[in-house]
Amino acid sequence: MLCQGVCQEKRGTLGLLDCWTLDSAPHSAQDDALLHARSSEKVMELAEINRTSVADQVASILRQRILDGELPAGTALQEIPMAASLGVSRNTVREATRILSLEGLLRRDAHRGVSVAQLSLKDVAEIYQLRHLLEIPAVLAANPEYSDVFAELQSSLEGYERAVEDANWVRAVRFDLQFHTLLIRFHRNRRLESFYQKLIGELRMGMVLVDRRHDDPGGLVPVHRRIYELLTAGELPECATLITQHLRDSEKRLTEIMNHRISQASVK
Repeated sequence: MLCQGVCQEKRGTLGLLDCWTLDSAPHSAQDDALLHARSSEKVMELAEINRTSVADQVASILRQRILDGELPAGTALQEIPMAASLGVSRNTVREATRILSLEGLLRRDAHRGVSVAQLSLKDVAEIYQLRHLLEIPAVLAANPEYSDVFAELQSSLEGYERAVEDANWVRAVRFDLQFHTLLIRFHRNRRLESFYQKLIGELRMGMVLVDRRHDDPGGLVPVHRRIYELLTAGELPECATLITQHLRDSEKRLTEIMNHRISQASVK
């Protein structure tokens, strides 16, 4: 239980503080005041670390529920009931929803609060338009001197292959999107990388649905392997052509799934 974890972490905080206090016994009133100030700072720092740790656990639980479909798109997440059901504080829930908002799984609205992100067909079209505009020039700008990027691309590709073999679609999508995000690094523009990460995060949930329902999910691996091979061989125009087709296929599959869901919802 998360409650037990929080209690254990609190006991750990006190234990660390006790050890530090014993090792730093004061020798004067001035030392005593300094020790008190440092003790307070240490408690605050450790409390923040513990809260963040629990928030990560809560975010992990909510992330899985969203990706498994237990929390459908558009579902409102109420802070107080959620905190009570998970046995954590409202601040912890708030931090967890902030994490998921940055990943694109949740959306915050000043008036409506927090809800599970819901992509529209227009959203998908706009996102893929931007992906074409960013990924194709990135590939054409690839340089053999960027050995760090090629090493990370290989690692991401291997992780993607393992996840697909295990039919772990959440992890597969994570590596898939990581692979494409790494391509943007060929631009050598950190602000562009940051923008792309936010952009691609909005697709995360939709891509899980695509991979789960793909008629041949394993067929996605050779495409990424071929992209990597063409990059390392310096066949950049051919690689750009392959990515263009890959993005078109991905958008088509996601659009078909969304249209199917829309038609099902209209019947109900």
